[in-house]
Amino acid sequence: MKKIVVLGSLVTDLVSRMDRFPNAGESVVGNSFQTFLGGKGANQCVSIARLRGEVKMIGKVGNDQFGDNFIRLFKEENIDVNDIFRSEVSTGVGNVQIDKSGQNRICIILGANLDFNLDDLTKVQNIIKGGDILLTQFEMKEEVVLEAIKFAKENNLMTIVNPAPARKIKEEYLKYIDYLTPNEFELGLLTDMKTSSLEECLKASNKLLDLGVKNIVTTLGDKGALLYTKNERALISGYKVNVVDTVGAGDSFNGALAYALSNNVEIIDAIKFANAMGALTTTKNGAIPSLHHLEEVKAFIKNNKELKVKTL
Repeated sequence: MKKIVVLGSLVTDLVSRMDRFPNAGESVVGNSFQTFLGGKGANQCVSIARLRGEVKMIGKVGNDQFGDNFIRLFKEENIDVNDIFRSEVSTGVGNVQIDKSGQNRICIILGANLDFNLDDLTKVQNIIKGGDILLTQFEMKEEVVLEAIKFAKENNLMTIVNPAPARKIKEEYLKYIDYLTPNEFELGLLTDMKTSSLEECLKASNKLLDLGVKNIVTTLGDKGALLYTKNERALISGYKVNVVDTVGAGDSFNGALAYALSNNVEIIDAIKFANAMGALTTTKNGAIPSLHHLEEVKAFIKNNKELKVKTL
């Protein structure tokens, strides 16, 4: 099993539930309020740990109760906390609204995550070099993430980049990315192209391939995922589940994809496994509380029909 290093965010989610989202200038009466630990980096790292992957977390939290909660959680999940730094800036917070259909709107105050700088990255270079796979996102300073991707690739790690929150990536860094995992909206933003149809997603993926990305895996919600590489183009169907909360689904997909690849699973089967993890995540509330364990994912796959793979 290959060693995975996750560089990313740790964010406490403050979750409000309501029948419908308020319009501009409107107040609505909500149904409940809960606090969950999350953040894309933390979600991805914990999902790998619960799948029994070998994973380390690199990030930063505040010297506050939310930061203490993260350290406690990671210790409970048997994840090394030595490279989770502390900051005088407060731990990141996400204000999450969820409607009755399970859709979400999120405003993130990144706090200590943005306090992680290039000097901090230098301190963890040996940790990155000691890994086999780097998984990262963009809830940190862009310069930190991009330099980490470059450093990892130059040291022969596999790089998996989740381009979220949605943004463009400087073209000179695309050649360092082995697996890019956007959703449809992120794919469109990355390429300045329309992505409302499968044909448009294929064209946008081809543009990224021409710019140097090795593999593009675009998540399409309940429609599954689109794989686009130099030699392979395929649409892998998704699982149908009763959606309760979509928060964390993309993160668990990425964590499961990294886990499968760390076990040398072929990419199509790795995406099928990640689709299962992502689907299961939507059936429970919260981010980290909704992340499932390996036995649960295996049972889910066994009890459902084999996913279809359409070669394109």
